[in-house]
Amino acid sequence: MDSTSFLLLLYDRFLRLDVPLVLLGVFLFRLAGSKAYRLFIYPYFVSPLRHLPGPKNHHFLIGHTLNQFRSGHPNEPFVSWMRRWPKTPLIRYFDVGNADAVLVTSLEAHKEILHAKVYSFQKPPFFVRLIADIVGFGIGFAEGDEHKKQRRALAMKYPQECLPNSPVLFSTKNLEGFIPLLRSKASHLSHQLDDIIRTEGGVVDIVSLYSKITLDIMGQFAIGRELDELTGQSGGDNSLASMPFHACYRELFEPDGVGQLLIAINGVFPIRWLPLKANRRFNQAHKTLRSQIQAVIQERIRALDPDKTGAATAASINRGSVHHGSDENSNETKDLLSWMVSRKYYADGGNNHRDRWGEDEIRDQILTFLAAGHQTTADALTWATQLMIQHPAEAQRLRAEVVDLLRRCGTHPPSCRDIETLHYLHNFTREVLRVQCPGINVAREAIHDVVVQGVLIPKGTTVLMQPAIIHKNPTIWGADCDEFRPDRWDSLTPGSEAADPWAFAAFSHGPRICIGRAFSMLEFKVLLIELVSRFRFDGLGRNGRMAHEIKLVNPSPMLRPDGGLKVRVERAM
Repeated sequence: MDSTSFLLLLYDRFLRLDVPLVLLGVFLFRLAGSKAYRLFIYPYFVSPLRHLPGPKNHHFLIGHTLNQFRSGHPNEPFVSWMRRWPKTPLIRYFDVGNADAVLVTSLEAHKEILHAKVYSFQKPPFFVRLIADIVGFGIGFAEGDEHKKQRRALAMKYPQECLPNSPVLFSTKNLEGFIPLLRSKASHLSHQLDDIIRTEGGVVDIVSLYSKITLDIMGQFAIGRELDELTGQSGGDNSLASMPFHACYRELFEPDGVGQLLIAINGVFPIRWLPLKANRRFNQAHKTLRSQIQAVIQERIRALDPDKTGAATAASINRGSVHHGSDENSNETKDLLSWMVSRKYYADGGNNHRDRWGEDEIRDQILTFLAAGHQTTADALTWATQLMIQHPAEAQRLRAEVVDLLRRCGTHPPSCRDIETLHYLHNFTREVLRVQCPGINVAREAIHDVVVQGVLIPKGTTVLMQPAIIHKNPTIWGADCDEFRPDRWDSLTPGSEAADPWAFAAFSHGPRICIGRAFSMLEFKVLLIELVSRFRFDGLGRNGRMAHEIKLVNPSPMLRPDGGLKVRVERAM
């Protein structure tokens, strides 16, 4: 058979084949080859990260995810890895699908990622799915130039020629305007604890108690309203459609075991569409919260419409129902919503439409501040109470300093300046946040190939940073880094890593540092002053266990006791 005949025979046989089936086979073969390459060849023989130190006990399909779930602690096994390789700036581990991931351990590497090359990274998709449903797509999820614009709008003062008389939203003067609110809520907390002492023998779940009070504070800060006033409309496929704001919020933040599992899975694979009871409750609570916030936004837009109310009426509204913040350049007061409506929705009288925010953008910012602002402070108070129980001498020392200030102030409530004079309180709060930092992960993903500490981080690589990695690092904080010792802040050696501002990572750093950190610390201190001056706490733990046996929610974006934390409270004076 000559070559021409052979080719004609092959062509004839090809025409007899089922071409779609052949094409499907080729596609599946290529897909299988690609997956095999990513799973078994690239990680071990090609990846530029293959020479980094890191753990090997992973599963080839889900990486170290199962190890993290089994650890019982949301900071593990990451802290253990850091202590195994304490001097390496980057540790390589495996994510789902044997994908490369990097744990950041050194201060210098943190500075590169969070400051020098901050916009070379973005929040990874799994983190967005895990968190954004709850906290909204506000400034926390803005990227690149959009993040810069939102940051300037919320934190900084515009040039006078662009926006005359614009306030600094988080200025000291504006925050001082919220001191009466904080004192009022702190007093309300005291009344609640007195009632519990009288009716329940002093046994209380501090997790739910603190969460409620800090959410109420953030409601006033964010929208100038009591959240108890907000209720949903009737209808929907379950009772959450007509439940108050707090009940819907608990559904999102404190789900049952099935709900927690679905949150974890949804971070890897989107499953909110599955017709499960826990999903239906989550989705309905999610919808109800947004509708409640949307209604408040629309009400405020009407109230602050400059064409209908005029500046005098708007100022009157700000001094009335919205009366907790202070405009730096006038006597008006501002909550976050009133500020955004007047400065961003109406965009300087409508002359600067490029900077205008719509209702959805304002709603997402409100949800972000409500979620991030209340839960971190509530958890900080929880761990402060636990640490006072475990360290009674430190608690007594803190109480003595606070009581002395209150005695000196007499009938005059402590001002911001008075509070800042409490040196031991300042050390105490920082040490609480160092030892038991409420925030767990700062996750990023490289948007292009980027070099960090001389190591090429390929595009798409997950980069994980945890405050605990810095706070629990013995090469930074010494061999006693796990101990609660507020006085360590007075003995930091100049020039040492512990004295570096980046060694305190509770609020992150760089352009994406927590924008509300000043308000959060002020709130934390005011509430703690109220608690330590009036009450003492004894440990019961959960279900009678001691405090050191607390079970934690895991996985979780926050360091939280699983099932709450019961303690016994009694009057101190």
